[in-house]
Amino acid sequence: KTSKLFCASLLPAALLVGEVEPAFAADKKPGTFLTQRIQTTKEDFARWRFSRTIQFNTSASGANVAGDVRNFPVAVALTATDFDFSQAKPDGADIRFTSDPDAAPLPHSIEHWDAAAKSALVWVKLPVVRGNSAEQRVFLHWGNADATSLSDSTAVFDTRDGFVGAWHLGDSGGTAEGGFRDSTANAAHGTGVNLQPGARADGPLGRALSLRHAETQWVKVDGEKRKLFDLTNSLTFSIWAKAHSYANKGDPTKRMGPGYETIFAKGDNSWRLQKFGIRNWHKPPAELIEICVEKAPVGDLCVVGQTDMTTNQWFHLVGVHEHPQARLYVNGVLDKAKTYDVPWKSDDHPVGIGNQSQFPQRGRSWDGELDEARVLSVVKDEHWIRLDYESQRARQKFLTFGETRKRL
Repeated sequence: KTSKLFCASLLPAALLVGEVEPAFAADKKPGTFLTQRIQTTKEDFARWRFSRTIQFNTSASGANVAGDVRNFPVAVALTATDFDFSQAKPDGADIRFTSDPDAAPLPHSIEHWDAAAKSALVWVKLPVVRGNSAEQRVFLHWGNADATSLSDSTAVFDTRDGFVGAWHLGDSGGTAEGGFRDSTANAAHGTGVNLQPGARADGPLGRALSLRHAETQWVKVDGEKRKLFDLTNSLTFSIWAKAHSYANKGDPTKRMGPGYETIFAKGDNSWRLQKFGIRNWHKPPAELIEICVEKAPVGDLCVVGQTDMTTNQWFHLVGVHEHPQARLYVNGVLDKAKTYDVPWKSDDHPVGIGNQSQFPQRGRSWDGELDEARVLSVVKDEHWIRLDYESQRARQKFLTFGETRKRL
């Protein structure tokens, strides 16, 4: 996965010792923090041999994000170009990220660390990413043989920030129960359907899930945990998607319409993101997607996008429910919005990543790759969504590394 990180003068070091709540309260003045949330312990960084800065740029020359973004998980990709893996512990247990050189560590989660391949992906939670600024930075520390790992995905993808599920989809997975791990404390792990172990490909963020439509391959989140995703009026869900082909030709004898392939959904009578019909349905011809809400007692209310989802190209897709409005974003930009001022509902079906869980045998499975699927029970604004795309995409301009410094 790609690179991203955090901001230097976010908090005084004293505030980072103990419990800190980086979210702003409605009854507090801007800049005031609540005392709960991030459990931190200050480290003696004189024992870490190496450090370097990571600079962030949300100005027009960088990620071009105008507003502040709070409690944001930033993906930091490390390669041989910007990191000497021989100087760190083999599993990356000694890495730390701080807002100031000697501040307490910020929460981070190692998604993968492969010292032999000189590749790693680490997620770091930033209390605030300042909008329209090229002056933010954080510090990366490594090189302490006695350090133990502080990697904790539940602190980065925190349910108290609204995360309900976060699947990186780089797992070897196969059909093992729970083989596709949820990074939140909800532990809503997914299980592969018709997948072989190692069904992966290169994605925008490291390794991605590779699916074959001909074999009806997908990932299912089922059991009692699926009820966590019965969300309607307040919801943000996102995923990276690349199609190899749009292979659903339909079958009238089975009431299967052509061209509907599911990317991410909770059945066919709840929130969903899917390919909408065949190319020639649209004028001009295009491969369009849609998000849908369901009205009570039954009825589809869909927002059909405007972006031509050409094959063999990655797209970052976000659906937002903020009743009565539903919004579809593509590659960090609002693609289409509609208002449906009627009650919305959710039915009790599994979450499907790459197939329609309500009708899994109706030819709606995805043919291609999927990466970084998330569901949040809160509404995220255009600044969050743009930063999510800009900080993860290929050739991103959000994050750059400074020089490595060695402590004597």
